[in-house]
Amino acid sequence: MSTDRNQQQTGIIKKPRRVVNICFIVVFLCSTLLTWREMVVLENAYIASQRNVLGNLATSLDRHLQHSIDNLFFYRNTMRYALQYPISTDKSRQAITEFNNKRGLTHWQIRLDTDRSMPINGVSDTMVESDSLLIRDEATLYNELSAALELSYILQLSDTRKTLQFRTYYVSRAGYFISSMLSPNSDALISRYYRHISRSYFTHHDKRQNHGRGVRWEHSSDPSRGGEEVITASVPLDYNNRWYGVLAMDFTIAAMNKFLVSVLPEEEEGAIILYDKKFNVITATRPDEDKPLFTPGQLAQIAQGMEKGNTGEIRFNSNFVTWSKLNAFDGVLIKTHTLDETVRGEFGRISIVLALLWLLFTLMLLGSWIVIHRLVNNMMSLQSRLAWRANYDTLTRLYNRGAFFEQAQALAARCKLHDQPISVIQFDLDYFKSINDRFGHDAGDRVLSHVAGIISHALRGEDIAGRVGGEEFCVVLPGATLAQAGDVAERVRERFNHKELLIRNGTTLHISASFGVSASREDNGYDFECLQTIADRRLYKAKQSGRNRVCTRG
Repeated sequence: MSTDRNQQQTGIIKKPRRVVNICFIVVFLCSTLLTWREMVVLENAYIASQRNVLGNLATSLDRHLQHSIDNLFFYRNTMRYALQYPISTDKSRQAITEFNNKRGLTHWQIRLDTDRSMPINGVSDTMVESDSLLIRDEATLYNELSAALELSYILQLSDTRKTLQFRTYYVSRAGYFISSMLSPNSDALISRYYRHISRSYFTHHDKRQNHGRGVRWEHSSDPSRGGEEVITASVPLDYNNRWYGVLAMDFTIAAMNKFLVSVLPEEEEGAIILYDKKFNVITATRPDEDKPLFTPGQLAQIAQGMEKGNTGEIRFNSNFVTWSKLNAFDGVLIKTHTLDETVRGEFGRISIVLALLWLLFTLMLLGSWIVIHRLVNNMMSLQSRLAWRANYDTLTRLYNRGAFFEQAQALAARCKLHDQPISVIQFDLDYFKSINDRFGHDAGDRVLSHVAGIISHALRGEDIAGRVGGEEFCVVLPGATLAQAGDVAERVRERFNHKELLIRNGTTLHISASFGVSASREDNGYDFECLQTIADRRLYKAKQSGRNRVCTRG
């Protein structure tokens, strides 16, 4: 007995739940999107912060290294100027005289004025001749010695307290060297000189290997300092297409590490690592970071990123890595930040608070949804019960009189619109008052409920039935002719007669009913009230004719 009215009521009942769900979904999505947006902004701020910290470190280190490199170029320009415009002084002539006297010795040292100049340390002519890379050209030898003597004056006056290098020296192809660190005249000068000329920072300045004649960097160990690792910056000395030697500076790892630690903000988490161009660790702000931090594949990813820019960042599992190339040094600064360090930092604390606020809001939203959902369900349940009670008879569960008439009129109008017949069956239980008098109203209610069950099972899906009086019922059959409606009424009457109803223990009861039937095709009328009046009149006629019968005429 589903009808358009039921469908409309069902649609109305479902809407509040749907509206509540949509509203809460929208609020949840908005809160999540806002939180996500804040997290993105926070992440960008974190990345910018890491870049700024590393950028400041790289700039500071570059500035100090560039200052040292500028000094190295200054020394080279000084020697070139001295080679171009040699001067002859008592000191230079004395140096040349001592050189001529000592050049045959296996090792020698020229000390003119220890307060104003650095000593010139050298090896014999024989040792120079034994190495193809070395040469003592008499045409340029003395001018180079004078230029080296002028360099020794400058090195003596240089103040290295504000620079990172601990040693500056010049190594000549003519078999001698000058160093800002004093060395005694001993056999060690020989090994020291040959260590200089055998190192890549010297040999790689051959014109075939260094066409640009620029700065070369080398990461190695220094035996004179107990095997301590040093970084060496070197430039070749050329004049008139002749390669004279190499000017170089040594930087200790300890000094560079001390510098990085000094410029790193105290509250900054993470480690700073300085790599050379081959990704060998030079120094780190934490001793335990000297061990390999990255796999070869990860280093390859960093190298690939460095090809696209001088700065960048990348994530490896729980590590956030930022890098910045150095301009003055052939290497890169890398800053690593673990997840634990991020959580302990300012951005981590803000992220945790933001996540907790989102979680708290979500839980509150979920709790509110549950409460409101229950309230809506209760409201819908109450609305459904009220709607049912307003339209149905509580005893028989059929339409009550008002709802039945409303539905019947709608069916009549629809049948008239589609030119279909419609029939009305009106019936009344026989001797129902005697049942109430003999067995009580409980028995009468049981009879009415039983009758309603029989009617419900006898009707089609589009038919409707209602209780229009105390023991009076009415049925509307859309699409049924008078004869078809009469057959339905007769079938229901027979079911009443053949059904024996148990009233109480040991007591049964047979019930009967009188039926009146009317149809629209009799006089082409579709007015339900008129059809119901005709059916009621025929019902009265059936009672007068002896009850328990169906009347379709009269």
